[in-house]
Amino acid sequence: MSFEINIKEKSLKFISSLQKRDRERLKEAILVLKDEPVPIKSLDIAKIKGEKNTYRIRKGKLRIVYEVIWEQKLILIHRVDFRGDAYK
Repeated sequence: MSFEINIKEKSLKFISSLQKRDRERLKEAILVLKDEPVPIKSLDIAKIKGEKNTYRIRKGKLRIVYEVIWEQKLILIHRVDFRGDAYK
């Protein structure tokens, strides 16, 4: 059960501006989503309150906010940012 992952352009730019170590950590977390869209056991995942299929991954000071579209087997990564700015 493999999901397709789409990342918004703004998030790609943010990821490319990070240090190599942080980019690798984010890449690992995103690749886990491909096979398991809500990997509660392997990553620090929480559902965003008030949203239907939107979750966040915590990787140190960074956050990944993403949506799972189950019917299309699609993961949309809406935002990758530092903790304070990710939810704005």
